[in-house]
Amino acid sequence: MNKIVGRLVVFAAVFALVAVEALAHSAGHGSVSDEQSVEIATSVVASLTERDAKRGFGKLAPTWAGLPAETKKIHVKRDGYVIVSIRNDSEGKTLYVLMSDGGEVLDANLTGKFSQLEKS
Repeated sequence: MNKIVGRLVVFAAVFALVAVEALAHSAGHGSVSDEQSVEIATSVVASLTERDAKRGFGKLAPTWAGLPAETKKIHVKRDGYVIVSIRNDSEGKTLYVLMSDGGEVLDANLTGKFSQLEKS
């Protein structure tokens, strides 16, 4: 149990700065734009190249930093949430970042499937 709590704390710490940035973007505006969502996801990727957020995929390789704009897109946009995908062709993987439509980062993984969404 302590291991799970520790992982959640690390994950929360990794995304704390991103969440603050997202709140700054959305303050008084409700939802963030698609462009802002991609910017936030890009910040998440940068953070994940520096540390392991204990999400099951470890610290991302340096090749994830500085990926071109065409590798980043809105994967899914629904009422209340957005999933941004960032494709790394050199790694042959895609990272998916789940966030609220207000820009709060909720999760990230390499599958694009989020248990938080499957329950609703």
